Amino acid sequence: MAAKKKMQEQAVRYLRYDLVNSTTPGVETSHYIDLARDLSAINRRLYRQGRSYHVKRVSIVSSNTIAGPGNAGRVTFSTVPTSWMAANAWKRGFEAWRKMQKNAMAATGLKITPTWNDFKVYMHPDHISGTKPVPLDNGGNALSLGEWTYSNYQSPDGTTSSDSFVATLLGPHTGPSGPGARTSIGLIQSYGDARATVNNDSPTVQSDADDDPLVNLFDDGTVVDEIITDMRTKNEDAPYDLVNYPGDGNNHPKPIVVQQTTLGADGRGSVGGFTAMCGLIEVEITTPVASDPGDAYSVLVELAPGSYRGIAADVIA
Repeated sequence: MAAKKKMQEQAVRYLRYDLVNSTTPGVETSHYIDLARDLSAINRRLYRQGRSYHVKRVSIVSSNTIAGPGNAGRVTFSTVPTSWMAANAWKRGFEAWRKMQKNAMAATGLKITPTWNDFKVYMHPDHISGTKPVPLDNGGNALSLGEWTYSNYQSPDGTTSSDSFVATLLGPHTGPSGPGARTSIGLIQSYGDARATVNNDSPTVQSDADDDPLVNLFDDGTVVDEIITDMRTKNEDAPYDLVNYPGDGNNHPKPIVVQQTTLGADGRGSVGGFTAMCGLIEVEITTPVASDPGDAYSVLVELAPGSYRGIAADVIA
């Protein structure tokens, strides 16, 4: 007898936001969406941030774009790059945070892990103080949120207090260096700073290799010399920055664009699917010069259905 197919868990997969443009024509306005936070609030169960959430599609409708070609704004959707560096940096940050909590409980003998304990990070330092929209229903009523506190690290700073800071996936450390001064750390920045790197000039070959007698044993002219010189001096350097990882404070520090569109003359547009690591999305809206600045865009995010509490969201690997 065939096994019964497990039914898909029911979950609200649609999140609608009103994103307001800048009142200055031509200026980009950023809005930071945390899908895990909003899915947790609307479905009344914890959706952990440590997953890659799959967005099926996004539709955008302008509330008062002036009809006519060239009058509608541009909308971009950006995420943390889905790279091995970002994944490893997140896992390193998560393990350090979890070890910090375990060590504290071991030192005190207390077992006080909160029921909804979860490692939560910001996308970029701009996200910390940036606009964080809340999902709306059809009547424009905002979803009531519960507690969603981004994770703190507490590090001893050599005084009677501690150095407390949050984490961002992308971008630089913020705040002055030194004990008690950091306000946030970039996980990719920290990961790259702590890792050993390869050397340039690999392999390292002696400069007189092309003059070696045995190398030139069958050289009827200068062809072998030239080939050896090319092999010794070309493509022996890495095709990437050896010091700065993409996503740290000095190399591609901001999220990368994964979808973009320009709204049509009717003020409507849509984009296809993409993956948002940790469920974090930056939506940038460029105010159209010819339309009414301060226009509100209704953005509807549809999550793909899946096995993680009704949502397609893979564990960060």
